[in-house]
Amino acid sequence: MERQALLEHAAQPGGREPAPPGLELVQAFVNTVDREHGPDLLDEIQGLREWLHLRGITGQEVAIGATELQRARDIREGIRELLVANNGGQADEAALQRLDAGLDGAETTLRFSGGRPRLTPARSGFDGAIATIAVEIVHAIAEGRWGRLKACPGVNCQWAFYDRSKNQAATWCSMQVCGGRAKAASYYRRRQSG
Repeated sequence: MERQALLEHAAQPGGREPAPPGLELVQAFVNTVDREHGPDLLDEIQGLREWLHLRGITGQEVAIGATELQRARDIREGIRELLVANNGGQADEAALQRLDAGLDGAETTLRFSGGRPRLTPARSGFDGAIATIAVEIVHAIAEGRWGRLKACPGVNCQWAFYDRSKNQAATWCSMQVCGGRAKAASYYRRRQSG
């Protein structure tokens, strides 16, 4: 996948629609890396800065150094583990601990204007950007939509996708790609053992 497609969150395997507003931000953040073919926007400070700016979370001048870049990677991979669990897998506890540590400083404020309670970032800059992503997760959990955001179980994939099926039974980012590979591998194993 090309770098620009990752920045814009333009590609969805299998022609899936992106997650609804709010959760789409979380989905796009997790999908800042193409684990199978590259690139990874969080390999460099400029990639993270561009992604945040393009999403309207920060300005281009946001202060980001090596520490913030590592926090962003830890947060992304921790969220991915939560999405693995949403798809019936087991989240890695060490990754969840790094997620918790990465979220330190991402403070929020409770607001009631607009007719319903909402959490909002209490700071600007990098911590405010990370709080914005975390707030969307909390809102999705409260609204019952969180379980529909999943990570593909494909070993080299783990692409975040939104499950729009009635019974929330979608497993793969794309049946044509990852699902097809899994079926072919299973068939091959059966043939070899039979």
